[in-house]
Amino acid sequence: MPRDMRHILRAVFDTNLLVSYLLVHRPPLATLIDEALAQERFILLTAPELLAELERVLQYPRLQRYYNATQRDRFVALIAALGEVVDLPADIPAISRDPDDDRVIACAVVGRADVIVSGDKDLLTLKQVGRIPILTATEFLGRLRGARP
Repeated sequence: MPRDMRHILRAVFDTNLLVSYLLVHRPPLATLIDEALAQERFILLTAPELLAELERVLQYPRLQRYYNATQRDRFVALIAALGEVVDLPADIPAISRDPDDDRVIACAVVGRADVIVSGDKDLLTLKQVGRIPILTATEFLGRLRGARP
C-alpha cells in the first residue's frame, strides 16, 4: 500500500523504452524505473504479449553485445514481477499503423492506465487514445514530479 493517499499513476511503457532502459540505463528512463517505481509513485502495467515481445526483441542479434542471456532473462522477469500483468482480449482493434502498438494501447485500456509512455513515433503521433495521453519518458517524468505536460 502506498505511503500516502496521492493518486498513483498507472502506466504502460512500450517495448522500445524498456529496451533502451536495459541498454543505456540513464535518465530520464532510469530515474523513472529506479526511483519512481521504487517509491510507489506509479504502477507499471504489462501483459503476457508485451513481455513476449520484449523477450523476442531482446534476442535480436544486433543487441546481444549489450547483455548476456541471463541478464536478458532477469530483465524480462523483473518487468513481469514489478508490473501488474493484465490479460489482453483476443480481438484487439487496429488503431495504430503497427499491430505491436495496438497491444500497448490494449494493455493501457484493459489496465485502466493513466498514461502510455513511448518513444515510438507511431504512438506519439496519436497523442492520446480515449482519455489516455501518450507521453515521452521526459514528459512522464515531469508528470511524476507534478508538472503536467
